[in-house]
Amino acid sequence: YQKKKTPLVAIALSGLAAPVVSMVSTYFDMNIGLVFSGFVLVALVVTTYVVFPRKFFRAQFGLMLLCLCRIRMTSGLSYFYTANSQCLPNGPQFSYTFYITLTGIVGSVIHLIAVMLYQTFMSSWKYRPALIFSMVLGSLATVVDLIILMRWNVAIGIPDKVFFLLGSATFENLTNILHAIPMAAIGAKLAPPGMESAGIAYSASIGTFCFMVTNLLGSAILKWSGMKTVGEDCDFDSLPSLIVVFQILVPILVGVPAIMLFIPNVHQTELLIDWKKERWYEGEKESEYETSSIEDEEESIAEMNGKGLGLQVEKNLV
Repeated sequence: YQKKKTPLVAIALSGLAAPVVSMVSTYFDMNIGLVFSGFVLVALVVTTYVVFPRKFFRAQFGLMLLCLCRIRMTSGLSYFYTANSQCLPNGPQFSYTFYITLTGIVGSVIHLIAVMLYQTFMSSWKYRPALIFSMVLGSLATVVDLIILMRWNVAIGIPDKVFFLLGSATFENLTNILHAIPMAAIGAKLAPPGMESAGIAYSASIGTFCFMVTNLLGSAILKWSGMKTVGEDCDFDSLPSLIVVFQILVPILVGVPAIMLFIPNVHQTELLIDWKKERWYEGEKESEYETSSIEDEEESIAEMNGKGLGLQVEKNLV
């Protein structure tokens, strides 16, 4: 497989998808960035279908859907949590030190715990139940943000910082890792033999691009909703409904069917693709075999002609 140029070119170009779309979105209008992202997404799907085997395409397409269905309202939540008293008098009003630094430290610890939990309890599961469980759990983890948005935690006497650390900063980081591990395992298992690094890079590039698209789409939805996130008298009234729709309902309604349709229901220790049975690029291999056979036949004829000429010379000398 190392000699196959077509998949290597496709893999190399896929790595440019995220930075190119990011550049277009930054230096041009957001709507242009979304339209361009759509064209790039279609190009990646078509390329995967044409270049790689069908089993590879189905699994990779399923991973793309799992990434795209988790539309993130991260920017809106960040503005809500860090809004000052002029913008949101009754808001959490977290400092950036608390919101970024402290929650980052807590998140790093939770990541380690999540890996240990996954290895202990979920590593023996099949891909489908592992992904469905983590997808549903991750969607329900968003309820923590919803409770803070609705100020229900304050109503029952739990401070925002305590509820955020014990809830959002912990639970959401935990579920994100539990969901990311089986997806990364599938991407690694899809890599063709002899080009494992390139295959993993292809899956990682597409995942990074889809993650960027969901953030871009989430920012566009917040903008289209007319939400006011800076200045005085900010308006976050539409944020709870957007979170319910795009971070709870859409991941479950789109992600679960995508898992059932496109992700193989096998254990995580099993092969996803038998590359010998797939006989990938068999036509090129047959062409190479035919070429070598012709060359061998020509060498044999030349050798026979040489022997015949030698016998004729020897006969003339006698």
